[in-house]
Amino acid sequence: MSESTEWDSLDWLSSARALVKWTNSINIDTPIALVVRHSHRATLADYAQMLSGGLTELGSRISFEMGRRLRIERPAGIFTSFVPRCSETAESIAKGFSDAGGRVLGIDSLDTLFSPEYSEEKIWENLQPDGRNVTEFVNKWADGLFGNGIESFDSFRSRLRSDTVTRLKAATEPVMHIHVTHDLALMSLKRSLLGRPLVVADREPYLGGIAIVRVDSRLSVFAGNTRKSLETRL
Repeated sequence: MSESTEWDSLDWLSSARALVKWTNSINIDTPIALVVRHSHRATLADYAQMLSGGLTELGSRISFEMGRRLRIERPAGIFTSFVPRCSETAESIAKGFSDAGGRVLGIDSLDTLFSPEYSEEKIWENLQPDGRNVTEFVNKWADGLFGNGIESFDSFRSRLRSDTVTRLKAATEPVMHIHVTHDLALMSLKRSLLGRPLVVADREPYLGGIAIVRVDSRLSVFAGNTRKSLETRL
């Protein structure tokens, strides 16, 4: 099966396909930010693998195809978690974007795209290695149920928004910022932008995520898994 056929046929790519379609519909003079979950990886069995797991061959191919399908009129600045499955996703997206004729401004690592700061390893016992309960974890964290062993949700949310939304607000030229991250950071940003506790359906599949553009004094936020956009304050 070719990369193009895989992109069009795999069910778990529905969110990524919707995200690319919406992104490509935005006027090319408008700066835009994408925040996406990494591509396909093997199932993670324990916490150690959470820090080291990379992409499958399928994951690399599909990341390349996603980059190839994005409109190339805007240059792309790419930001990523340092964990292999994210950095490999970022590199493959960059290769696909370049292959299509786009210009990549660079790939930079951001700590906020990895995780909040923490001092107690046992915090992660509350998060299943494969992330299936990530929405519940974020809601409990936001409610302060994990104590002082982890950075407060409000602190992390502020830093994450600074690295994503504030960077977009500061853009003076048409540019596309692509942020490749994990469930945890993506769901934290989503809760912040939605302004409500998360539900299980908010979780994004591989390469799914959100797109953000400025609309005067507001943000227009598109969620790939619902194929819906909303407006929220800057």
